Amino acid sequence: MSYVVGTAGHVDHGKSALIKALTGIETAHLPQEKKRGMTIDLGFAFFKHNNGEAVGVIDVPGHERFIRNMVAGVWSLDMVLFVVAADEGWMPMSTDHLKVITAMGIDNVTLVITKSDLVDKDMLALVEEEALEQFLEIGGFIPDSLSVSAHQSLGIEALKQHICQKLDTLSRPILDSSATALQDSKQKVSQQQEGRLYIDRVFTVNGVGTTVTGSLCGGEFHVGQKLVMQPSGTEVQVKSLQSYHQNIQTASPVSRVAIGLKGIKKKDVQRGFCLLESKEGAFVADELIVRLDALPERGKCRNNSEVEVAFGTFNTLATIFMFKGTNLARLRLKDPACCFWNQRLLLIQHGGSNIVNSGGILWTGVVPKPLRNKLYDLLMNLPEKTEWRDYVTLNMALYGYAKKGGLADKEQYQECGEWLFTPECYQSSFEHIVATLEHEKIDLSVNELSGKVQMSVPVLSDLLKQLVADGKLRQNDDLYSLGNGRNEAELSSIAKQILNKMVEAQKQGFEAEKEKLPGAQKELRNLVRLGFAVPLEGKIYYEKTLYDSLVTGIIQGRQIDDRFDIAEARECAGLSRKYMIPVLNRMESDGWIKRDNNVRQVLRLQ
Repeated sequence: MSYVVGTAGHVDHGKSALIKALTGIETAHLPQEKKRGMTIDLGFAFFKHNNGEAVGVIDVPGHERFIRNMVAGVWSLDMVLFVVAADEGWMPMSTDHLKVITAMGIDNVTLVITKSDLVDKDMLALVEEEALEQFLEIGGFIPDSLSVSAHQSLGIEALKQHICQKLDTLSRPILDSSATALQDSKQKVSQQQEGRLYIDRVFTVNGVGTTVTGSLCGGEFHVGQKLVMQPSGTEVQVKSLQSYHQNIQTASPVSRVAIGLKGIKKKDVQRGFCLLESKEGAFVADELIVRLDALPERGKCRNNSEVEVAFGTFNTLATIFMFKGTNLARLRLKDPACCFWNQRLLLIQHGGSNIVNSGGILWTGVVPKPLRNKLYDLLMNLPEKTEWRDYVTLNMALYGYAKKGGLADKEQYQECGEWLFTPECYQSSFEHIVATLEHEKIDLSVNELSGKVQMSVPVLSDLLKQLVADGKLRQNDDLYSLGNGRNEAELSSIAKQILNKMVEAQKQGFEAEKEKLPGAQKELRNLVRLGFAVPLEGKIYYEKTLYDSLVTGIIQGRQIDDRFDIAEARECAGLSRKYMIPVLNRMESDGWIKRDNNVRQVLRLQ
């Protein structure tokens, strides 16, 4: 498993020297950095873990003017080395850096007291004590502490072993924003374990072309893979991968990666853009609703004032609007951003470097006016520590539907492809679609219906397919119309012949192997696809209406978790055992029941 650690702390407290002692790599890469002897932009290095894996190290600038670069450096870290110089002790910018680390939700921190060779033991102990007190007051925890001297290589090996041990015991939780997606094209979210990389550098390499670097989180990227760059939505392809100066075919999280991209020019890429496996991998929005970590101080965060927002490697100006009497705020961003559910962000004073506040993203995009008050109430009632299921439940409560992967208890909802609908939303949506088709008096495509019923295409598409399967609508090519979904006039002559035999056979079923019709297998598959027929074991086919009536007869009068045996089912359905067992097995595959030894248990009622 790969890891990335980073430094934090006051300017000139020895962060870059410490990294060089740990890795042997000079992180300063800009001429002005070498001239001024201070880190301005992010620097990168690595050393080998005891197991041979590379451990990436990010050198974060310490000067207050570059606090945005600090946010860009710490967002993906597995561990922070918080540096305090023994000859100066805790400084004002030490406090700012600790606030940033705390705001970003990082608690795997080790205090590293540098320049230990410049003071005696008493002073060293005093500096350590003061720093630990600051950690307890600001961060609410006491970190491990080590003392080193980079110039004399004192304690460097012990620190390296400490880092390896801490990383070995690190357990990465599944990222909330990597769980299965949600409600609407306006509110998309990444799939479980999707890879994502916020870009922190972009340049051109001879023979490669446009190249970007960043910290890869969530999932793997591999050469040849097609990715999406957000917020522009540009589709690109991975031409080459390099990690820690090695050309590789696959990059694993969390690691520092350089990616050669095909299909985009350098001028079309910016720091703060994000590479994702799919368009559903994140939110893209210019409006956010955030929950701040603290109520704003008097005179700060005034309505309609400007602040600077930083998250990932992205930062931009935003107009802030506070929800009176709460710690909720709406941010209208100057530039659209790629972001994730519950992602941590920092608010910085416009035109300065003072930290105004911090918080987490709870909602993205413009909220329709009829839903605003309901949404605000739901947001206020979210638990202090949120999980992905809270977001899915939020969408279900607000819209009546959500991506089904986010809910464990699915039985109470109507399943439509990749989505779950509340019974009320399913019925009201159907009625809205019917009313629209009746008003328009013509067949409509999913794109045309989407604007009229105010539902995104991905959600509506799965809903329409389910309504057709349920016999509530008819589909002809890409158009939907009123009807029962069955249009026998469009069937081939062989298909019509098979369907007639199926209807005549009734409960005896149509046995395909007994009928010698040319092209029968192909036509049977088509009849199943179009919802005319239901296949059972033994190559037996029932006409769809008959099968539905059998299911209704077996389920009717029962409750969820009720149990019944085969004899009871035969009495309800009027079938011999030869046909009863295949029907029950089909009902089990359709999710109506489940088998428990010789009895069946009811799982759903509609």
